[in-house]
Amino acid sequence: MRSVGVRRHMPTVGVVGVGYIGKRFLDRLADTEYDTVAYDVDESQVAAATERGATAADSPADLTRRSEFVVLALPGTPEVEAVMESDDGVLGALSTGQTVVDATTTRPDTSRDCERWCESRDAAFVEAPITRAAPRDGAHMMVGGTEAAYESARDLIAVLSDDHLHVGAAGTATVLKLALQMRYAGRNALDAEIVEFTRDNGVDPAHLRDFFGMDVSERLLDREFAQGIEGLGGLAIWHKDIGYARDVARETGTALPINAAVHEAYKATVRRAGPEEGHAATLLRYWELLNDATERAFQPANDEQ
Repeated sequence: MRSVGVRRHMPTVGVVGVGYIGKRFLDRLADTEYDTVAYDVDESQVAAATERGATAADSPADLTRRSEFVVLALPGTPEVEAVMESDDGVLGALSTGQTVVDATTTRPDTSRDCERWCESRDAAFVEAPITRAAPRDGAHMMVGGTEAAYESARDLIAVLSDDHLHVGAAGTATVLKLALQMRYAGRNALDAEIVEFTRDNGVDPAHLRDFFGMDVSERLLDREFAQGIEGLGGLAIWHKDIGYARDVARETGTALPINAAVHEAYKATVRRAGPEEGHAATLLRYWELLNDATERAFQPANDEQ
């Protein structure tokens, strides 16, 4: 007698927030064993998600009831707290055996709170902030949570990223991500200051790239500040994240003198940036403002004429 095949249960991943990062997750999941459900407050983003094979959910609660795994890809702490705790949020629909993976960059305490909330419902939680800006190629996740929670999400995290590191308890991965953001934002601020210094003193900053081989952003050299990706954009993201780092430092007493200066520069730039200026290179406008040089045309030094 020929045996009758039985279709194996396909785990379902619900993605809350299908902007730039969320859609990348759906693309990675498209050719795997996982089925996908998507929710976003922006209906156009949900439409883009369904084009990638996801099923639309009516709310975070609806998505949670239909998923084994709930992945959060949101702007920051306020959005994560709202999605988790609202009347039609994740927590009210969460049940035993489910796993929440938060890929958002938040405050570390947000992750600890989410872990506690999930554990109260016999569900697992891991934080897994992601970066594509490391010197290594690809998308890399830092994971924080208990060993058991990590193991429950490990296979999914391997799909969502090119590589990942289990850093430790909930909150530790976010601290590591904030450290990365401090470096990225600080380096951008320093490069912007150097570019403005050379221009203000009659030297073409392109020499830093062309002669010395420095990887100064082309956007700083060309004064190109248009937002490079959808969503918050690098300017707002780094401003948010280095602000989160300062929140942590205040609580722990960690001195961050350089970060303080960088954060003030980003804060001033965010307030002055135009509606289309979302790239972190916009910081150059702040240094130019301090030198009253926003409209200055570059003039080569005498020894270059």
